[in-house]
Amino acid sequence: MLFDKTIGGLTAATYYTGLRHKIISNNIANLDTPNYKAMDISFRDQLEMFMKAKGSTPAVLLPPTLILAPYQSDQRPRIELNTVDIDQELAKLAQNTILHNTYLQLLGSKFRILKTGISGNI
Repeated sequence: MLFDKTIGGLTAATYYTGLRHKIISNNIANLDTPNYKAMDISFRDQLEMFMKAKGSTPAVLLPPTLILAPYQSDQRPRIELNTVDIDQELAKLAQNTILHNTYLQLLGSKFRILKTGISGNI
């Protein structure tokens, strides 16, 4: 295998943070939709499952393990039974963006190390 498990893990982490961004954005877009239940994925559970799998690649592991479910907000649902809390969603979006950018930077560093090793230039 050309790439170590770290690159696979970072690839999976980048995939999940990108997917979570879409889910959070969808929650925000449905802020005023009656009966809408805010959704989320368990990023840590998904990444932990990936890291425990031996010989798996993100392309093989990611889609079958995706668990998308409504979550319980700390606040009571609004009158129209919509569970989206805009403050909570914006905080999650900011945190997720930071994680996504961090994983991309780490992945870029790993590829620069590989490139340096292959080219032999220090």
